Amino acid sequence: MFAALLALLAACSGLYVGLDYLDADEGVYRHRQLIYAQAEGAPTESAILTGLLVDENGEPLENFTVVGHLTSRNNVRTNTSDDGTFRLESLDPGQMVVDIQSPAGNIFTNLVILNPPAAFEPIGFTKLTFEWPEESEFSNASELSDGSKWIDLSESQRENETQLYDQTAAALYDMFGTGFVGLATITIALTLLGLRTKSPGLIRTATVTGFFSMGHFWVGCCLGLIGFLVSLTLLRGQDFQVTTNSG
Repeated sequence: MFAALLALLAACSGLYVGLDYLDADEGVYRHRQLIYAQAEGAPTESAILTGLLVDENGEPLENFTVVGHLTSRNNVRTNTSDDGTFRLESLDPGQMVVDIQSPAGNIFTNLVILNPPAAFEPIGFTKLTFEWPEESEFSNASELSDGSKWIDLSESQRENETQLYDQTAAALYDMFGTGFVGLATITIALTLLGLRTKSPGLIRTATVTGFFSMGHFWVGCCLGLIGFLVSLTLLRGQDFQVTTNSG
């Protein structure tokens, strides 16, 4: 019974961590933080940003200047093509401020997270879509010395952890989350079935799947391991009792 309780607790911790991985913006494992942590040790000039600039109606914007601000060397700049796309190369993985300037001189600033290279790939690719603010938003924006307007979201994005990032890069964490939720569900099913049929083998198997559900700070692993050891102890006690009765 105690082993079954530990298996259920391990499953609950695994279910919780799985849902945490699936939630991009809340909890302990937030996608932006995970990508940024991976980018900290990545080589410099190993990131490429490809983007699409559109207006509020989704129409592409042509001939807008895009500038990527780099901390250790000169900024990288390019212009959007006729289909609104652009490409910045030789960037550093991690956070980067991106300025987009219209032909009229208005500036739209965002803070983005650039993906580091994955596995053995030499380059990390990031694909983002930028939506140019409406003219009404620029009317309330800061005015520069030349009379142009500037909307700067970078500081609020930094403080609120709402940086723009490539959500396809977080697919790995979604996969982890789905796996942990699946293991937790299997653990719960095996535990309940083991209790119903009074099968120590099913409960022992549940402690193993509970172990691999991980949980926050390896809680699921610890509970699953303890439950497995308890189930072995109970099994040996039953074997000893059977041997004594036979004697």
